[in-house]
Amino acid sequence: MVDCRTFIALVLIQFVVFPSIAQSEYSRHIAYDSLITKAKEQDKPMFFLVHQRSEQFSPYDGFSLSKRTKEMLREAFVSGIVRVAPEEFNHPLSKAYHLRTPIYFFTDKDGYPILRYNKQIKQEDTLLKLIDSAKTLAEGETMGKLLQQYKKGLRNQLLLRKLLKQYQIFDQYADQQVLNDYVSGLTVQELNNFETVVFLLRCGPTYDSPTYQLAYTNRKMVDSLYATLPLPTRKEINGRIQRQTFREALDKKNFALAQNLGNRVANTWQSNHLRGNIARSYYPMKYLQLCRDTVLYRSYAKNYYNTYFYRLDQDSLAKVDYANNQNMNIPRRGFLLDSVENLGFQNWLEKYRPRYVKTQVDQLNYGANQLLSYGKDNPETLFDGIRWMHKSVVLLPDRGQSHHILAKLLYQVGFYAEAEAAQRRAVELYRPQKHYYKRMQDVLKQMVSRSWSGI
Repeated sequence: MVDCRTFIALVLIQFVVFPSIAQSEYSRHIAYDSLITKAKEQDKPMFFLVHQRSEQFSPYDGFSLSKRTKEMLREAFVSGIVRVAPEEFNHPLSKAYHLRTPIYFFTDKDGYPILRYNKQIKQEDTLLKLIDSAKTLAEGETMGKLLQQYKKGLRNQLLLRKLLKQYQIFDQYADQQVLNDYVSGLTVQELNNFETVVFLLRCGPTYDSPTYQLAYTNRKMVDSLYATLPLPTRKEINGRIQRQTFREALDKKNFALAQNLGNRVANTWQSNHLRGNIARSYYPMKYLQLCRDTVLYRSYAKNYYNTYFYRLDQDSLAKVDYANNQNMNIPRRGFLLDSVENLGFQNWLEKYRPRYVKTQVDQLNYGANQLLSYGKDNPETLFDGIRWMHKSVVLLPDRGQSHHILAKLLYQVGFYAEAEAAQRRAVELYRPQKHYYKRMQDVLKQMVSRSWSGI
């Protein structure tokens, strides 16, 4: 017979261990290489969510599935949640996609996409519909199947166009070799065709690539194209070209290409010189950050965040945006609105100021955190971050993250009492978020005991 103590122990083990075993794979974090290895071993397609948020992030909080659906996922797919750190620019998923927001993917066992879903799944019915759609699409002409034919040497125009269309559908960085192969088979007449040029630009050719230059052979037609296409389409095309070019700069370790990209994007802003200058500075800085060039990045970052988010009055940026939206003539050295224009601007600003303030705070917080990472042992750099954070706290006093970053910077320069005060405020503001609240409490305890590592 099992005595009472043994029985209790067995019950406790069941409650402690079984939930972790029974937890569905779809809601567990897993390394992407492990996920794809399992998929190949089990000869199954994959269902996963990829994100760049904190390691504690889960899109499935408060979302439950029936036992039947969990079993369906387990039998049909290899599943999990994949986190890609923002600095992991060489991660396979970073090299394939622009990971701005969490994305759900159904892929084949090799990782080639079958279905992409950009919204958060909040209901079981939504997931079931996606599963049905993925199964149907998998029976058809998928990217993986097209690439198999391409790798076997097939280069006919129909295959190449279908493959390039797949890159567009999944908003995946297009293989520039596939694009070059397609363009090499086009006639001069086709390159003068409106629809062909639109298709090429939608593919995202990098700036100065042969495809980009050929697409712009008939400059008048391209100008007409941009004048007639809807604004969302023009933004989509430009955004895809810019993202692809930046990806190319990273892949080829080409800082000059990142600088060229900044200049190109700046030129697209034309009359909005402030937005243009922000873009011109951003891409070289981001390149240096991702390539871990500490000294140069620190210099570029200090200039960027100081100039455009600490010193620049965001109302001034808003005024330029407003004038640009109203098609006003904007001189480079400032301009004045007349009384009627100013009234219109003030009414507009009342509605949009919160957005400008949030952007400024987000940028100052991010920039200060970067200075802490890249200039941890440089007091001058850290005091720049402290100035930024004081402004951030003034702009949005109830943002817990701002007080936390300020506390970290103050602690790092040896202002322990001030750091503890800022961290206590962060703890208070994070109280509604249980997990982060505990983390903030732990940091405060470490600061009080002088054992915080600075990470």
